Amino acid sequence: MEGYIELPKCTLRYRISGSGPAVVLLHGYLESLTIWEELTMELEPDYTVLAVDLPGHGKSICKEEVIGMDFMADSVSAVMRAVSISKAHLVGHSMGGYASLAFAERYPNWLTGLCLLHSTPNADTHEKRSARMADIKLVKEGKKEQIVENNIPRLFANHNQQKLMGEINHIKSIARKTSDSGIVGALNGMAQRPDRNHIIDQALFPVTMIFGKHDNLISMEVAQTLEERHRKARTIYLENSGHMGFIEEPEQTFSAIKSILK
Repeated sequence: MEGYIELPKCTLRYRISGSGPAVVLLHGYLESLTIWEELTMELEPDYTVLAVDLPGHGKSICKEEVIGMDFMADSVSAVMRAVSISKAHLVGHSMGGYASLAFAERYPNWLTGLCLLHSTPNADTHEKRSARMADIKLVKEGKKEQIVENNIPRLFANHNQQKLMGEINHIKSIARKTSDSGIVGALNGMAQRPDRNHIIDQALFPVTMIFGKHDNLISMEVAQTLEERHRKARTIYLENSGHMGFIEEPEQTFSAIKSILK
């Protein structure tokens, strides 16, 4: 079932299906809830699956100049209330992971678990923040296509880009539909987000981190440093993935997520 809820600062789209314990799926930057269709089919026989278009993405309309991770977390909580979900396991991809960590900070009692899929609790480095500001400038100059063409292929491992060109073009088509205001708001929000390693340190629910060994955005050095720091969390590596394991290695990714949920 697809639905919408109206909030003071945004309209949110969601999809809910299945039955059983709840799983909430949060997509990444320049994506939408449609990226979860295959995973949803895997999970819905055993779980209630809720996917949300984060503010400014997909069909969720939001024109705030800064769409912070706290704002995204509050938006997700509003959808959960609307569909009567009080406890859930959150799975957040990339930016969706940042929003999931903010949710965990604000609503810890609502969580049965947290999975960061190609995401980290680290704040942006100075270099990354500068790159986000440069992308904002491009959007305001009417050059969104340049961001799509530069950013989307890099989400995939270098050795997967040629064979997955169809999938890359599909993600590009989703990215092109993201509104300019949504892109600017999300970039500002990600650039301003704080370090949230302490959320994993203090979590009273299971935390899992899934990384791709060939990720162009999260290096193995960063991933291994996080694994070493967060020893009580479970860390899983996908052998042949970049930043898009649910597309690059779907069977392995889906199997890992299902094992986490069980």
